[in-house]
Amino acid sequence: MTYKHSKQRDMIMEFMQSMPGHASAEQIYEGMNQAGLKISLATIYRNLGILSDIQQVRKIPIDGDRFVYDKTSEPHYHFFCEKCHNLYDLEAPFDPEYQNQFTHDQVVGNIHSHEVVVKGVCKDCLDK
Repeated sequence: MTYKHSKQRDMIMEFMQSMPGHASAEQIYEGMNQAGLKISLATIYRNLGILSDIQQVRKIPIDGDRFVYDKTSEPHYHFFCEKCHNLYDLEAPFDPEYQNQFTHDQVVGNIHSHEVVVKGVCKDCLDK
């Protein structure tokens, strides 16, 4: 599917590039509004969906129906702290062949990608 160019989408991408780390749609909404960039939460959700579809951001599942968005569109792994709820990029080499370890008998269809989110408690939370 092709999408028309959007000033709002550009604003969201520019704002995300200025943010450290990962952010939920709500965090992006709050940050943009605090910065004086008035945009509705629905517009942010819609445009994050498009940005994810065109692979300019990655939509990462955290807990059940909770997602954060990653401005780094290249495949990589993540660590989620179950205490402070921060998501960190892991400095581990991404292995595109990992998904080929699963036999065709284990899944229906073809595997074309994979997401890995390792969960635990981060060093900062352990030190508290």
